[in-house]
Amino acid sequence: MPKKEEFVLKDSPPEFIKAAGVAPKGREYNAECAKKPGAIKIDEVLLGTKLACVAITDDKEGTLAKVGKMNPWHIEALKMITGSEEEAHKPLTHILKAHFNLECDKIIDYSGWSGGRPIDTQGYIAHNDEIVVVSFRCTTSALDWMTNLATTSSEWEIDKDVAQGHSGYFSCCEGRCFSKGPKKPRVHTGFYNNILKMIPVFEELVDPLLAPDQPKRKLYVVGHSLG
Repeated sequence: MPKKEEFVLKDSPPEFIKAAGVAPKGREYNAECAKKPGAIKIDEVLLGTKLACVAITDDKEGTLAKVGKMNPWHIEALKMITGSEEEAHKPLTHILKAHFNLECDKIIDYSGWSGGRPIDTQGYIAHNDEIVVVSFRCTTSALDWMTNLATTSSEWEIDKDVAQGHSGYFSCCEGRCFSKGPKKPRVHTGFYNNILKMIPVFEELVDPLLAPDQPKRKLYVVGHSLG
């Protein structure tokens, strides 16, 4: 005898709801909500997912093949997005232009150390007249894993930390030991130090594209896993 379902979603097909024999749960999709300001549309979610996936490659020869040796699904994802394996292995700037009508403003590739912290950030910034995209790559290196595992927290002091290029040598203790005054927000130390290196790039390339004298554009900040 098949096991009776414990719950079923409201958006499930009617026959599933009937067969489950329990009251459906969750929120029903309402197309009218998608028309409201700030609403998340499924088409935008799917576009953001694709824009995140293509950050796995760049304009260097063999990047996707190299990553694909350890994680073949990256190649499969780009094949689905671009339509063929040959197209998937083409340069990132070509993929962005041919498949998304986007001009690539910068291919991000920062790797090294800052203030004793590992920095390894890859991705891209691109735009057209409708959107601006900032996309980050997932974990692909030992430095990336060091970033993931830097799970202590640091105070969010963006102005000071951007100026010095890192969160501080003992940022996990700052704001905890013998601190006075109001507490500041705290963030993942590894992720924070990587994004600190990107703030000046955002100010240089992204801010002008969102200026009042520019066409009105949506901003996509995307990535998956570490990205």
